[in-house]
Parts: sequence; structure tokens; C-alpha cells
Amino acid sequence: MMDPTEPESSWILPIRISVRSWHIPLPDLDRNLLEYALYKASDELIRYPLSGATVQVQHGTAVFLFGLPTPNPMITALEHRCRQLQKVAKNYLYADVGIEIGQSVPMRELPPEKLDESLAQQRYDRERILFMKQARSSDDASLHQILDYIENHLQEQMTREDIAHFVHFHPSYLSRFFRKKTGWSLSEYIVSQRIEHAKTMLAQSELRISHIMNRLGYDNLSHFTRTFKKLTGYTPLQYRNKIH
Repeated sequence: MMDPTEPESSWILPIRISVRSWHIPLPDLDRNLLEYALYKASDELIRYPLSGATVQVQHGTAVFLFGLPTPNPMITALEHRCRQLQKVAKNYLYADVGIEIGQSVPMRELPPEKLDESLAQQRYDRERILFMKQARSSDDASLHQILDYIENHLQEQMTREDIAHFVHFHPSYLSRFFRKKTGWSLSEYIVSQRIEHAKTMLAQSELRISHIMNRLGYDNLSHFTRTFKKLTGYTPLQYRNKIH
């Protein structure tokens, strides 16, 4: 967990480890076990003994190094650790692993963590802020078109095919393109944006939860509540009461 006493000049560095392919066919149970082993190896070979956090994300692992004194620390040493992890993954975990060292972000730019926040909320916020910060700073026009389209159609039941048609991509290529650029699947990102808008409306308006849900393309209160709690650690009502 981030130490609130860290100096304002310290930095946080994200590193994403993704499984590009498996060397052998694997049933779901074995693949899940090997993904967990990759998560543990990432923590031991890349994060340890530095201050930070290692979390499992879809199709891989994310490592966050906290409290770094400079924006580009120990890059040579980190690249060596990454190569070690790739060798371990290839020799023992049957995986071809890609590793991306992201751009450092000043810790003061991250939203202050509250002591009562759930671990799920902390992981969600860190991953979203750091990886989407990099994606939005990209000069890729197609990516910005996709992000803008999603932002402008959150209240609709948009599909992958709708977005692909808008940017003139094949739907399958769109999915691969978006994940490569952002580290997120389209559906994950759309859900995350809807929940962010829901949080804003819960905090800044007196709208009923059912009205907020409908404005964001949800038509089932139970589904909306489960999704909101999964990403924030709170039900919509609990979140509103906590903010107010």
C-alpha cells in the first residue's frame, strides 16, 4: 500500500507483464494456475525488494513501484529483471511473455487514498489511472476517436461492432488494437467509464440511483449494483452516503 508520508517529489512506475502465447495447449485450470505462478514470479523478480504492489490483471500481471526518487530510475537493472522473468516464464511456465515498462507518474498526481478504501478499489484506480494516462497521451488518432466515441455514447447500448464501424476497423482487429494500446479490453473500459460517471452523479447530484443507472445504459438495478460494487467496493447507496 502507498505510504502517505512519501515525499511529493517521489514517482510511481507501472510495469505490465502480458502472456502473448502459451507454448502448449492448456485446460483452463492449468492456465489459471500458471497465470498465478507468473504473478508470484513477477512480484519476486521485479517488485521485490522495492516498495510497491503486484496485482493480477486480465491476461497478465501489473507491477507498480512506489516512492521512486527520479522519473527514470534503475532502467538497466529493471530491464535485466524483466529478461530474467521472461526466461523463467519460458522455461518453467510454458509462456511467451511481453513486458512493457510504462512512464513514471508523480505520486502527487494520484488521488489520495482513504484508509477505508477496499483493496479492490485501490487496484482498480491505480491500474486505470496509470495505463489510461499513457493511452490518452498517445498521438494515435484512431485511439482518440475510439475513446471519444465511447465517452459520447455511454448512455447507449453500444457494441464492439458499432465502434468498429465508426473507426472503419474490423471488429476483431479493433479488440486487439485497443488492448495493445491501453491494456484493457473494450468491454472493461466501457464499464469502467460508466462507473466513473455514476460515481460523479452520485456525488454531485440528488438523482435517484435508478435514474443514474438508466442514464448510463443499465436497465437492471441488481446488475448495476453488482458491477458498481465490484469496481469500487461499495454499493451505489453506500458510496453516496460515504461521500456525503
